[in-house]
Amino acid sequence: MYLEYLIQVDRSIAQAYHLSQTFLMLVRERRGHALEAWIKATMQSWNEVLARFAQGLQEDLTAVTAGLTLPWSNGPVEGQITRLKLLKLQGYGRAGFPLLRQRDMPAA
Repeated sequence: MYLEYLIQVDRSIAQAYHLSQTFLMLVRERRGHALEAWIKATMQSWNEVLARFAQGLQEDLTAVTAGLTLPWSNGPVEGQITRLKLLKLQGYGRAGFPLLRQRDMPAA
């Protein structure tokens, strides 16, 4: 109810809410072909924070569009990298490759 009230009271909040929900739909539905239209609408909006975000997307439009349209993902690789960084951090930064191998590889 509070969000609905804010949208009715302030036009800029309503516009920011609409733009953010539209972007969320683009990401969830993986509609990279509609990204340029969203960026153009956002750049013309009054919300300078969203306009800066859209400008950042515009600078790397090819990669962002590919991420929203192609079925491939590097998520599993990033997960493994994050896990290895955590293991190294747990060794207080002293964990070199031999220790990481010993902790990560199952005993054969």
